[in-house]
Amino acid sequence: MNIYQAIWDADQAGSGVKPLLANAAATGDGQQGHIRVLTRTETLRDPNILFDLVLPQHKRTTYELVHALFDNYALDEQDAETETPQEREEIHNLLDAIVESPPMLVARQYVEEATGTSVSSARWYATLLEMWFRTFQGGGDPALSGFEHVFVGEQQGPKVQGYHFWYKYYLDDGMAQRENNRAAFPGLDNDRIVYLRGVYKDGQEEFAESVTISYKWMAPDYDAQVLRPLTKPTGGFFVGCSVEGLMALGTVRAHLGARAPKEAVINGARYELKVFRSENDQHIRTFYPVYLGPAGDVTPPPGPGPAPDPIGDSKVRILAALVNPGGDDQGGERVILANGGAEDVSLAGFVLRDANRKRLLVDDAGAIPARSAVTVNLPRGSIELSNKGGEITLLAPDGKVAHRVSYSKAQAKREGELIYF
Repeated sequence: MNIYQAIWDADQAGSGVKPLLANAAATGDGQQGHIRVLTRTETLRDPNILFDLVLPQHKRTTYELVHALFDNYALDEQDAETETPQEREEIHNLLDAIVESPPMLVARQYVEEATGTSVSSARWYATLLEMWFRTFQGGGDPALSGFEHVFVGEQQGPKVQGYHFWYKYYLDDGMAQRENNRAAFPGLDNDRIVYLRGVYKDGQEEFAESVTISYKWMAPDYDAQVLRPLTKPTGGFFVGCSVEGLMALGTVRAHLGARAPKEAVINGARYELKVFRSENDQHIRTFYPVYLGPAGDVTPPPGPGPAPDPIGDSKVRILAALVNPGGDDQGGERVILANGGAEDVSLAGFVLRDANRKRLLVDDAGAIPARSAVTVNLPRGSIELSNKGGEITLLAPDGKVAHRVSYSKAQAKREGELIYF
């Protein structure tokens, strides 16, 4: 399955709009909308690389909701953030609107199948909130978030950090003096973008779905009520995807348990999907595409990989694991299995498997009573839970995956602590 193309297609059927090259004769479906992309811009002065946006009324909801968040953040990444009740409500309104959107449903199903778990709407909402909106510290900066970095942009000295959302660029390249009916501060011009150059190569100018450019941004510092001239030496973003489409792509790519491919093929072009996470791997730091070339340039791998494991419907799940017991890990590691069903389940025939596909039959654990848990001690010389990060799979007696979980190196560093899944 090409998960990234599937998400893109679902988004185009939802709130996404069709990207078209500037010289294309097509206008797109009036119900779908479109955005024109000027890619051959090296000889033009101050061009609007994104123009002629047709955004149908029925697709505008999430664009308006994400717009409301753009002025909620301190510009300098070294500044602390103060989240007001109104700003928390704006985040909730956006997440509530997108959690069941077409691209999010595709992304959620992929994560469910990849991890062998059931992901409710409430759990998916919590995943999005944690990955994109929870603030974290990093590199001396006190309050970073994936949403701010990717969708809004930040200041690092004289440079722009992040800023990978085409709609934000489009607005900044021709925004009105008023935003969301709130008066903007003096000097906030319509045009806040000065295009410098395109950095296309390997045929990227033939694909409207992405751009790679250099520009200056007259960035509004809402706290200080001033504009700060910042430069993006090289920046890139997809064009035409909605906020939920871009977040769905980034969530799948960043989800540790999903183990989604690092490369994507979307509408005939190949991209490396760059993702960086917080130190504890719980939050997205940044996500953006790097164009690699036409899809026809891809070299097939030397032979097929192992067939994916079939997914079963067992009520038994991996609740937690002691990966790093301290001292000699061998013989001290253990896995806790839980039975969420209404009946007892015998563990006869169940198997635990590590990332290296070593297996351990867990018959000795007996049965798990309904709505209870049991601990499986991992004998010396059996499966191994690496302290560098890894995966644990529980196989049912029929060989299907009952549950699969993964953990990071940062999680495994915590000596003597259970990791809950």
